[in-house]
Amino acid sequence: MEIKWHRDFSIKNMQLDKQHELIFEIADLANDLVALNIQDNNTQHKNDLKQILVKLFQYIKIHFKDEEKFMESIDFPLIEEHKKSHQILAEKTKELLEHSDNIVKMSQELSILTKDWILDHIANEDLWIANFTKKALHLQEIHYTLERYIKLKSIKQDLRAEKTHDYICNCSLRIHAVPQTIHQELVSKENTLKCEKCGQILVHLDYFDLNQNFEKFNAIFEDALQNHHFTTQKNDMGGGDR
Repeated sequence: MEIKWHRDFSIKNMQLDKQHELIFEIADLANDLVALNIQDNNTQHKNDLKQILVKLFQYIKIHFKDEEKFMESIDFPLIEEHKKSHQILAEKTKELLEHSDNIVKMSQELSILTKDWILDHIANEDLWIANFTKKALHLQEIHYTLERYIKLKSIKQDLRAEKTHDYICNCSLRIHAVPQTIHQELVSKENTLKCEKCGQILVHLDYFDLNQNFEKFNAIFEDALQNHHFTTQKNDMGGGDR
């Protein structure tokens, strides 16, 4: 799976966005090297991994400093928590660099570091900064479309074979197929996703009160019949609750 920066990850600061894009490129190079799965006695491969780690460590230190300066300039309310995340990421990268004799273990740890820590931090925690600048900071809202969030999660694992769950919004007869992994996150963490088209929170059909919403749902149904656009829209994951 290619690790690529997307404008959805933008925090509305050109300098920081460019830095994030470069970090994604470094992470993608690291991912390619890890995927080679070369044996422990390959000196060249070990040196390549170390060079990637050094480059990553040096660059994130510069980036974190610039990002923290920007957060201070906008009085970002979660700056201390964000600084702690930066410190943890820098320490994990440095620790991996200091214990890089075992190439197999280093490859595994590098994969975890880039996907589970650095990219997750950029794609989730850093997005709070962008939403604060828009005065839309809500820590339980996932600020991505479902389609983009599926692609983000797919960096870590393949979601295509997962069972999906049906979610609905205010769009006319539209059904969103949410993969099991994301569905569990929405339920267990009480997080929310919004529909890109109507801007309303996606609701799992199990929690949708058909009696309470009958008149509204029936009006949508009648309108769809009259205007000949009776189509149930699905995302790329296919059908739901199967």
